Amino acid sequence: MRIFFVLFYTFIFFSCSVESQNNNKGEIKEIKDSIVNYNAYTHFTVDLIKDIPENINEKSSSFIDNRLKELIGNAYKSLCEETGVNYPPNYVLFRAFKLEKEFEIWVADKRTDTLKLLATLPVCAVDAEPGPKLRQGDGKTPEGFYSCKILYGSSNWFMWIKLNASEINNYGRVNQGSSFKLCIDYPLPIDQSRTRKTAGNVNSGSAVCIHGNCVSAGCISFKNENFLPIFLSAKFHNSDLYGFPKIHIYPFRFTEELKNEQSELVNSEMSSAELKSFWEELEVAYKLFEKNHKSLKVNFSNNKYTFTEY
Repeated sequence: MRIFFVLFYTFIFFSCSVESQNNNKGEIKEIKDSIVNYNAYTHFTVDLIKDIPENINEKSSSFIDNRLKELIGNAYKSLCEETGVNYPPNYVLFRAFKLEKEFEIWVADKRTDTLKLLATLPVCAVDAEPGPKLRQGDGKTPEGFYSCKILYGSSNWFMWIKLNASEINNYGRVNQGSSFKLCIDYPLPIDQSRTRKTAGNVNSGSAVCIHGNCVSAGCISFKNENFLPIFLSAKFHNSDLYGFPKIHIYPFRFTEELKNEQSELVNSEMSSAELKSFWEELEVAYKLFEKNHKSLKVNFSNNKYTFTEY
């Protein structure tokens, strides 16, 4: 039995992302769901629709998109009505908070509107320790401002979900059911520059994704039922008009106390002063969004972020 668990955890460690498969220096931060009060978060009721008939191509993007609408479309529409946004929303923004292990879905009818909070969901597995990703295989979740690309298919079991209502929260199996995920465009040039400055001429890493099945070596992972509305939100977002949906990944919800405390506690190649300086850049965007709930245009030059509202 001991050998089985060693092999099981070793397999997860080697599999969470392309970088962990190729480098494998990272550490699995979470495998099982932590103790979370799920009643405090938004719940998307899954409709008890008929099971998927045989001979259906469950891997096709059209099947997955339509099936998600059938499963949680009614709940999603009701939440939009309560929030005062048209269904489906035309503009979507995600925010993730590593320390709190929380994920927000913000929506609007168009990018220049004031965004409204549609849902807050618990993150099941993530590198919850504050501090940015710096190198391939470190198991860290990046911090910063990224776009989310929609992808289908995978050779990894944790990217697969069986979309029968009674099976959604079962662990996945390769080629059993449907595979879908969001992958962020890390590393950006500003991330690569930070790596060179801090860690030298090393690979910054890549292939950080948002997916289900509650496992992570740097990815942001959810219980499957909570991942469905995240992926569906990305599908609703008008990427033709606005580009891929954006995500803001923060170390925590900013306070002076947390900045000071975490900069001393975090095990990072960055010094305490460097961490605080980096977080203060992110905090500008955090405070600006908290004030007005407007979508932000994010730029960077000379290794510094700048932010303006749309």
